Amino acid sequence: FLTLFCGFLVLAPSMAGSADGVIRRWVDVFWTSSARLREVDPRRIRYVYFSVLCGYAVFGVLVLAFVDGAKLMLLASIIFNWALGFSIWHTLGVNCLLLPRELQPGWFVRIAMALGGLFFFIIAGMATYAEMQKAGWV
Repeated sequence: FLTLFCGFLVLAPSMAGSADGVIRRWVDVFWTSSARLREVDPRRIRYVYFSVLCGYAVFGVLVLAFVDGAKLMLLASIIFNWALGFSIWHTLGVNCLLLPRELQPGWFVRIAMALGGLFFFIIAGMATYAEMQKAGWV
């Protein structure tokens, strides 16, 4: 019991911090992209935040209830590899297109970032293909 309780004490605060970070980013995206939402009194943003928090919690409970844990970890790792590849190339594009020439990365950094993004895309593609084969989709 004490081992499980200690595990909870370690994991609960880090999970709460991670969930808060995800939810704040999504609320910022909603706020930035929606002219209608920006018309809302900024003191009422808490309702948007807590709505997203409740949706996130319900989604998490449903996924944990209906998806096998090992399958969930596999899917999460595949999604994160796609996200890493995209994030690297997005950062490279933003740095090369939007930054002033003096602040743009050098060729070595550009090549390293392009190769890093390619690496994560290849890993994600291979894992996705393998899972699609297992499911009989390919």
